[in-house]
Order: sequence, then C-alpha cells, then structure tokens
Amino acid sequence: MTGSESEESTMNMDIAGEIEKLKTLFGKGVKIIKDVGDFLYVIDIKPNAEWDLTFKFQIPKETGSNISEVIARSQALDMEQLSELSKHLQEKLTGSCVQGEFFEEILTAGQEWIKSHGLEEQVACTTCKGSKGNPTCKKSKEKRKKKPKEKEEKDEKKPSMKTAMDVIKRILWDGSLDSDDFVIGYLDRFRGVIEKDFSEFSWEDIASVDYDTLAIPKHRIVYFKYKDLIVWHKTRRFDHVFGSAGKPSKTIMEVIDQYEENLKNNRAEEEEEEEAEGSSLDSDDDSDDGIEVTIDAEENNLCLDDEGEEVCDNQYWTDKLRPNHFIAVRITNPHIVETVANIQDAILEVEPRYESCIVPPNALHLTLCVLRLDGKEAIAHAVETLKSIQSELKAIAAKGIKLHLEGTGVFYGRVLYAKVHHESVFTELLHHLQVCLSAEGLPIKDAHEFVPHVTIMKTTRPVSRQLGTKTINPYIQEHFKDTIFGNQCIESIHLCAMGDERREDGFYMCPFSLDFSVQ
Repeated sequence: MTGSESEESTMNMDIAGEIEKLKTLFGKGVKIIKDVGDFLYVIDIKPNAEWDLTFKFQIPKETGSNISEVIARSQALDMEQLSELSKHLQEKLTGSCVQGEFFEEILTAGQEWIKSHGLEEQVACTTCKGSKGNPTCKKSKEKRKKKPKEKEEKDEKKPSMKTAMDVIKRILWDGSLDSDDFVIGYLDRFRGVIEKDFSEFSWEDIASVDYDTLAIPKHRIVYFKYKDLIVWHKTRRFDHVFGSAGKPSKTIMEVIDQYEENLKNNRAEEEEEEEAEGSSLDSDDDSDDGIEVTIDAEENNLCLDDEGEEVCDNQYWTDKLRPNHFIAVRITNPHIVETVANIQDAILEVEPRYESCIVPPNALHLTLCVLRLDGKEAIAHAVETLKSIQSELKAIAAKGIKLHLEGTGVFYGRVLYAKVHHESVFTELLHHLQVCLSAEGLPIKDAHEFVPHVTIMKTTRPVSRQLGTKTINPYIQEHFKDTIFGNQCIESIHLCAMGDERREDGFYMCPFSLDFSVQ
C-alpha cells in the first residue's frame, strides 16, 4: 500500500468513526446513506422530533472529510425561507470537517435561526396537525377539543376522481373520440415518466400478453394527453375527461371544441402576421431550450425582434442561419435536478398551462455554443474536430472545473434560468473550444454575448397566446431569485442535435460525447 493510499484509508476510517458518533448523538433522528453518486456520505438529521425540520449534509468523495453543502428541508416553510436558512448555514461550512461537535453547532444554529425569525410555532404546528405519531402534543389535543361540531359537518372528503381505467374505457368505447389523438405518460421504474401513443398499448390482462406487447399496470399511468394538452393527471387531481375532480373542470368534448377553436384562431393569426410582416424566425422549436444572450448585438447584421429573436426578410437565409446543433454540459448533480424539478412543480401549481414550457429534468444542460451543421458530412467533420482536440480539452478539465448554480434570472421576460457562476478555468475551456471549432470552419451561431445559464422554462407562442402575454408570471420571476441549486462538475461535454427526438435516458440525441474521465 502506498503512502497516499494508507492516508486515504486512515481518513475513511476516521470519517466512519465520526459517523458512528452521530448515531449515538441523534439516535433515530439521523439517516445515513453511503456512496451516493458523487457523495461519500449523505446525512439527514432531524434534531427535534416535534419539529418538521430536517438538515441534509453532503460529503463529496473529492473533498474527503470536508462537508460541501447543508440543505434545510421542511414542508412548513416556504421555498424562500428554506433558501435563506440554507444560505445562513452554508456560511458556517467553510473548511468544516466531519465531527460530531460540528454537527451539533450547525443544528443549534439552524434551530436558533428558526426561533429568531418567529417560526418555531410554524414548524411545530405542521407536526401537530397531521400527527398521529405525536399524540402527546397538547396543542393538537386542544385543537381537537375546541373544534365545533358544525365545522366537522362542513369538512367534506374530496370528491372521488375517475380512475385511469375509466379514462381508458372512455377512449376505447366512445365513438366520438379518436384513440390516435391521445398520449399516455406512465412511470417507468428506471427511466422516469415516458410518453407513448395510446394506440401502442394492449389493454388485455397484463398476465396474458407476451414480451413483445406493450402493456403496463394501470397504477403506473401518471397522465393522459389529448394531442399536446394534458386532460387527466393523477397526482394533481386534474380531470378534464369526465370533470370529476371537483375543481372547475371541463369534459373531454369541451376540451376538444376549445382546442380546435384555438388552433383555428392561431392559424388565422399566423396567416395575418405572415401577410403583414413576412415570415420570421420562430424560436418555439425545441432548439437547446435556451437563449445565449445579453443585450449586446449591435455590430451584427442581424435584426432582433422585441423578444430578442433573429428576424431575416429572406426565408432561404433564415433557414441557413438557424442553428441545428449545440455543444453542452449535462446537469447531473441529483440535488440540482431535484431543486429544478421542485421549482417546476411550484410553477405548474401557479399556472398549469406552462406544462409544455418547462425543460424536462433529464434534459437540463448548460450550452457552450450553438452550430449550424448541414448534412452528415458536416456532422462528421464536427465529430472529428472534437476528437482531435479532446486531449487539449481534457488537460484543461483536469485542473478541476466546478460550476456553482445560484439565483435565477429572466431573458426577455420569456426564459427563466438558473444563474451559473464559474472560475477562470471554465472560460479557458470555453474559449479554447470555440477557437478550435472556428479554425476548422465550423460555423458557431451565437448571435449574442455568452451568458452561462441553465434554462428552467421558456414560454412558447401557443401558450403565450392562451395567456394573453409573452411574459412569465412576475410572481414566478421574483419568487425563486435567491434559490441555491448546488455545484456541478464538468466531467464531459456533448455534441447535441436540436429537435424533439431524445435518448432513452431523456437527454438529447448526441452524435458525439467527450468524457474527460476516460484516459
């Protein structure tokens, strides 16, 4: 065993010892998971059994015994309060090692912050309200005693919502519905939610079908779509097939009539726009789901409309200028992906019609540059160029490139994104990549100054027409501006094709990927 290996082994033993102390200190209030992705340990601690408040500590493999992040979690606090509390605790982490005494200090600081902000009753009450597990809580008993009979009579159960099987039968047997117009989103154990056309499924008894037949248990169905519009969603209790969810609901025939009417109106508007203004570049296709911008494009021979999109009078040149590939860093940190998904869920609670505007968590990425590659030869040339410079890019990446995602911003009122903070080595990698591509005659189509970002959602024209505005709801713009997402290491880059097609894992189709960890 070498000296470094011996040192590492001793360090791991020390960490394991400190972890065991945590179990003694916090008993059932601590949950410890070892070797999760990039983390050596992920530790959840609930310091007060009567509070709905948990602290998550993450110890990356690369930092050894140092703690990289602490995250506060509570259903009783809103996202802004949790973000502020996590930020407060994060400031105390600098150079902190895995020691039982340190955990106690952080947890004490967290609980003092709750008390100093007058939130003690708020986090305690969440436990009391639903707490069959806390029957000794005096507040809970008092509330149960004081609850008048009249109020008990008013409390009604949520109306029963029609099941997935009910929807299936309706589509199969209602002659006014075309099954080819419907799509099913179902939960795959390994790949998450997947969409398939309704007509691809067999609805026979699942035990009787063979391995080549697509059949799923009904409880795995998450939602149904009519064309691109969700009409039934299990977890959100959303039913526009029968109108059974109790909320202001429509029936499927009302949805279809409105959909067709909107489609007809949209086509009429588009024809009027084309006649009045000529054709323009429509950015609602699934490019890289983001815009590379700051407001600084004055020396380009490109005209920008009020949304920051390129407009060209000649349709031939518009098509020739439009990028169709991009090079990106995929976001793989589970905490960042989870935080973005939580924000997206909150957005859809505010405005469900943004469903088609959010970027799927499996497709989250940071775009480095966009390209126009015409045909297989151009794509092959790009791949060969990346292969030829991979040793140079690896040498730069070996210095360690860590991106910090914190805060949100908005481009042109239409694109909500996570801000990406970086060190100079990232700029070195980016510059070298772009210089080498340009030297090989590969046309980089970034019309604007580069602003590193990860797109969370981008409004589309159809949704903007439905809402009567192109601008994202101001509440959404403001509410998430101080969110701390976490850190992302650059371990690989991908040449991605723009368009709707995706890989099995949900990411873009990639003609080439360069893994910096492979020698």
